[in-house]
Amino acid sequence: MTTKRKPYVRSMKPNWWHKLGFYRFYMLREGTSIPTVWFSLLVLYGLFALKNGPESWAGFVSFLQHPAVLLINIITLLATLLHTKTWFELAPKALNIIVKNEKMTPGPIIKLLWATMIIATAAILGIALFF
Repeated sequence: MTTKRKPYVRSMKPNWWHKLGFYRFYMLREGTSIPTVWFSLLVLYGLFALKNGPESWAGFVSFLQHPAVLLINIITLLATLLHTKTWFELAPKALNIIVKNEKMTPGPIIKLLWATMIIATAAILGIALFF
């Protein structure tokens, strides 16, 4: 059976996310993908500079020392930490761990994720600096 009525299409304004703090934070969290793209391109540039010899690598290092690049990298670090924090807070909601017939609270899982990240970061930095 078909109808001749037009379907209702709710209008969506471009600034729909300005109304609630939850939506603004959602857009900020999703916006952390932009600095991630910057970092990915920076790593690729570094790999190609490393491949092309010492002169190219020296140019890459001098590029990294530019104040604008330093500022962009600090913003990227902050965006990555925000994304990590929100991801670690969302991950326990996807898990359903039962201990003694009760669902585990998210606190220990979040602490375990942060501890794992800190240990992995320290190990990678240790290997990079001392080997």
